[in-house]
Amino acid sequence: MDSLSFIMIGLKSLGMTIAQCYEEVGLLLLFLGVGISIFAAVVFALEHDLPGTTFVSVPASWWWATTSMTTVGYGDIRPDTAPGKVLAFLCILSGILILALPIAIINDRFSACYFTLKMKEAALRHGEALKRLARGSVAEGGAGGGGGVNLRDTYARSVLEMMRLQGRERASTRSSGGEELWW
Repeated sequence: MDSLSFIMIGLKSLGMTIAQCYEEVGLLLLFLGVGISIFAAVVFALEHDLPGTTFVSVPASWWWATTSMTTVGYGDIRPDTAPGKVLAFLCILSGILILALPIAIINDRFSACYFTLKMKEAALRHGEALKRLARGSVAEGGAGGGGGVNLRDTYARSVLEMMRLQGRERASTRSSGGEELWW
């Protein structure tokens, strides 16, 4: 299997994951937006009266809260007072917690989607090998075989690949209620 196939499976898995996790991603953005709004308003109220402050407007405070909650932190805007620094710590901590909460769910769904696509691709290769074998286009592997591919060996490899993939199936792709897949 070539690297382009792995990239395509990864991109398809990412698309399927985003489609399946739109509620979690939406809640993540909602919580970030609410947190940014609250922290921006509070830090502006705390810091805007100081001489030489970098919090000159609410949009500047929004910029600070956005970069702080997403842990980018450019350092171009920063609080100078002790209460402002405590608020900055709380802003960064809440941003880390908000960003970390849905990661386990999204990772689990990505793994399940990736496994499903790998199984579909292996099943497709398995079916193609079976069709070629059924047509009888097997090049005998012996003297005068012409250097062709032995389709029986190809079929056996595809069966082994399917068995290997099924053996590596993770418990997270199973529902907690039984043997059925969660989707």
